[in-house]
Amino acid sequence: MMKWIVGLALVIIAGAGLWFSGLLKPYLPGATALLQQATTTPQVQQQQAQQPVSDLPTASDDDSDAAIMQDSAAVDTQMKSLGSDQTNVDSSLNDQPTQQEF
Repeated sequence: MMKWIVGLALVIIAGAGLWFSGLLKPYLPGATALLQQATTTPQVQQQQAQQPVSDLPTASDDDSDAAIMQDSAAVDTQMKSLGSDQTNVDSSLNDQPTQQEF
């Protein structure tokens, strides 16, 4: 009986060692799909990170005079809204505390 327990313990230890070393992963069902996903996901994220995001109303490859005028008008509008935001921030920083009742 003791030989069976020792033999089973050795099989379990050997299996755990193979599992944690990664030697069994290619033989498990579905593991290849997970491995492929793990290797392609950073590449996809890197490609997406390289794409600049544009809030301008025209296409990024449109270099006509009308597109430049339209883009500059959109940038002017955004800059004006930033100016009003700055005014609101300045006024909130100069705000005086009020007496609170408890």
